Amino acid sequence: MSDMKRGEDPMTPGKTFDVRRLIAALLGLYGAVLTVLGITDGPAEVAKADGIRINLWIGIGLLVVAAAFGLWAKLSPQDREES
Repeated sequence: MSDMKRGEDPMTPGKTFDVRRLIAALLGLYGAVLTVLGITDGPAEVAKADGIRINLWIGIGLLVVAAAFGLWAKLSPQDREES
């Protein structure tokens, strides 16, 4: 009938809420925005950063960290605490 164990509260979030997934999503979103901005930066913006496309590099870095958080959440799922 049901996948729930006896005595388990159906309203307990369990594995559905993992803060690592939230962090990965937010860092991925910010990284994607900065990567697009870095690709489309004009010469004036690049000159302000001493010739470095800082938005592009920070965006790529955020995407790498977001992928690491997502991989961590996927390979090491959060266990439900028994109470």
